[in-house]
This record gives sequence, C-alpha cells and structure tokens, in this order.
Amino acid sequence: MPTGQLHIQLSDLLGAPLKDKVEIDFRPFSGDLGAGGEGMEVSVNMGREIDAIISALPCRGGVGTMYRVSASTPHYRDYSFFQTITENTVNMASDDVEFWIKPGDIKDIVAPEFSALSAKAQDILNTARMTAPQPDDRDLLGLSGQALYDSLGPLRKAGFLNILKKASHATAAECLPEIEGLLVSRQDRIFAFVNAGLEERVNASPHYRSADSSLHQPLEGFTMKRSFKSRDAHANLQLTFMIDNATGRMAADIDIDESSGIEHGTEVIHNGLFRSRTNPYLIREFMLSADPLTHSLDPGYAFVFK
Repeated sequence: MPTGQLHIQLSDLLGAPLKDKVEIDFRPFSGDLGAGGEGMEVSVNMGREIDAIISALPCRGGVGTMYRVSASTPHYRDYSFFQTITENTVNMASDDVEFWIKPGDIKDIVAPEFSALSAKAQDILNTARMTAPQPDDRDLLGLSGQALYDSLGPLRKAGFLNILKKASHATAAECLPEIEGLLVSRQDRIFAFVNAGLEERVNASPHYRSADSSLHQPLEGFTMKRSFKSRDAHANLQLTFMIDNATGRMAADIDIDESSGIEHGTEVIHNGLFRSRTNPYLIREFMLSADPLTHSLDPGYAFVFK
C-alpha cells in the first residue's frame, strides 16, 4: 500500500515546545477524497522540538488521500485541520498547530515582580486611589504600589498586565504614557485617571473608532463621556471616558475586547466568561495570535497548570 509522511509543527502560541505528549489522530475524509486512507493514532513526545515527522501514513497513489488530523495535549484545546497525504512525499502540514490554553486548567500565573515592571506600570500602581464600586473590589481598598500589585491575585494581575501591554502597542496608539493612577482593577478591565488630552488624541487617531458605551457604567461621582475602540481585527482596546464631577479630572474604563472570534483550525474561539467576566487568560491568547511572528503583544507572564 502506498504511504506518505507528514511534517508538522506543534507548539503553544508563543512558539514554544509542548511539555506533555501530543496525541495525533488521523481519520480519512468521507467519500472519494478519503479513499486509500486508514484511521491511525500517533503519540509524539516533543521534548525541546516543535517539528515532528509522522511516517507510514496510508494513502492512495497519485492524487493522495485527504485526512482530518486532530491533535491534543493536556491543558490545551484540541486542534483539527484537513491534510492531503501523497505517496513517497514528506507532506508539509497545511496548518502549523499552535495550541490555545484551556482557561479552566490554570491555577496561577508566573508574572514579573513589581520591581521588574516598567517605570510607568509602577507609577500607575504607586499613585493608585483604589475605590470599591462592587463587593469584590473591597480587598484592594487603601492599597497602592507593590502591596496592591501583590494583592491582585492571578486573574486581576493577568488582566492588568494584558491592558498595559496592549496600551503600549502601536495598534493602540501607544497610549500607555497617558494612563495615570489606578482606581479599580478587575480581571477584565481597569478604571484609571488619564491625561486630560487623551480623549481628543484618541478621537483624532486613525487607530480608533467610536464605540458603543451602553454596557459601561461610570464610577460613582463620575459622568460618562465618549467611548472608542482600537481598529484591530482582534484584541481591541476600548477606552470609555468619564469625568470626575468634583474635580473635573478625566478617567477611563479600559478593557480589551474580542467579540468576533478567531479561527483555530476547524473551530472558532470566542471570549470565555469566568465569573461573568471576560477571561484574561484567553485575552492573552488573542493578543498572542494577533502577532504570531514577533509576539509583540506578549504580556509577559506564564501559566501554572493544575
């Protein structure tokens, strides 16, 4: 029986090798396209490599055989794609398999220490004036600087680092320098004072468009103004501006949104909700997928799995 080989790359979204075994399932496509194929299951230990060669895949001579290829590894979502295998050939995979994490498998993150944060990130924390619009904000009242950062916990810390990285990026008009003292920090958003000129700068920027602010509520004592969203295909930064009624100082509700979904092999991934809020671990994956070559949107933390 004719056979072919498959050259496939298997990694996480940072392009790093997988620590656990990868199971790859080959199923011939139904009908004539799958003629000559046989179901196979292959286990691959990647070690420090991301490239694997799968040999002895049965196929039809000439035009070859179409397979549905499904890859799985612990703590990550399965990845499936269609692949033609032709005889006596090392067939290059039609997709590079870049696994997305399963947020429910994460128990913690490994994040930079406070002293390793940028000077701007430290300043946002050092000048914090934390408020508690909701009960789960209360544990941060009165905190600032390192004590605040250390008390965020994995979900809120991941959300904070996501937003700071995105706000520093060219696709968000590098607005991070104009974010000032933190007011609220949640897993899906932050509220912070901002430079008074940021609203007009964003309004004039080609990187932003007007956005619906109806799902955003101002902090108590603030009046809502306009909302803008960056024009990225994925991982959009949204800035919803508000004015402190007592002082006239500008603040913003800042979050990263992904509502349209992104292709992942034969699936589409949408934002996951955790405790009725956007999951920051998935937002990290959306950010990485937005720049798969240079990883310029890597927020700089790693996952610890259960």
